[in-house]
Amino acid sequence: MEQSPMRVGRGDRDPHGLRRSLLRDAVFLRLLDSVLRGEYRRGQRLRLDTIAEDMRVSRTPVREALVSLESHQLVTVQRYVGVVITQWTVGQMTERLRIARALVVDPPVGGTGHDDRFDPAWLRECWTEAGAFVELAAWFLRRRGASVSADWMLSQRTVLDTFFTDDVALANGIDAVVDRARRLDLVDQAVRAAERDALDDCAVVLLELAAALIALPDRFRVAVAS
Repeated sequence: MEQSPMRVGRGDRDPHGLRRSLLRDAVFLRLLDSVLRGEYRRGQRLRLDTIAEDMRVSRTPVREALVSLESHQLVTVQRYVGVVITQWTVGQMTERLRIARALVVDPPVGGTGHDDRFDPAWLRECWTEAGAFVELAAWFLRRRGASVSADWMLSQRTVLDTFFTDDVALANGIDAVVDRARRLDLVDQAVRAAERDALDDCAVVLLELAAALIALPDRFRVAVAS
């Protein structure tokens, strides 16, 4: 593979707000990174005012960002208590991928499939192979007429994309470099199939890519044990 359609890891650009036009999106990314990296510990309680002061923003974008984090079950916002970081696990992250893989295996019966041609430019905002998987799988589901499932798929992109960046993955005991060349090759194969509008071929490769991502935590632990 000559060139990946995405950036792997963080490179020279900080994704925390520099590529997002809306302040709430920037705050969401910073909070997401802090939660997934473990800077905010599981079970830790935080005050909204404290978060806003630390980020030097008003309460409003923090409150809006917390709504998104709560929908991903990474925090709970409790009256009189504040913000509580949930007891999320690596297994719950791979569960998102398992659900996504199941949707590709058996797309829910929906309406008429969209005739959108796949555009590789959609992957430019992806940081990792996980983000690319989500974008490709969402397109596949739209083409199959499962638009609601495609919307759910896209809702997972930022969380999975952030989780599988090199430093965040490592903070969770995962070496994201393991088998990366193979995963990038699978992304290229899926892109080529999508550009041909070969849905079945694309699905086969996406399933292989999902399996490779799901296996990453175990691959790292095996390597350490040996």
